[in-house]
Amino acid sequence: MKNYAVFIASFVVFLFAFQILSGLFLTLTYVPDTSQHFSGSTVSIFGSENFNYTLLSAIISATLSFIISKKVSILKNNN
Repeated sequence: MKNYAVFIASFVVFLFAFQILSGLFLTLTYVPDTSQHFSGSTVSIFGSENFNYTLLSAIISATLSFIISKKVSILKNNN
């Protein structure tokens, strides 16, 4: 049960961190298309590259959390 708690806690921390970092990255690299600014009321979709940063950050977070939980369980077994 303790391994599960370590995994979930580290997963939540890493997922939160990667969501913040990916949001900062997307905000810093966003360049609005000004050619359509005066052409009417079109809506531009932010992040229209169809790349799922949420899935990527969840996969990276789960991997790092798994590694940390395994290291914690190895340290507990050695003591």
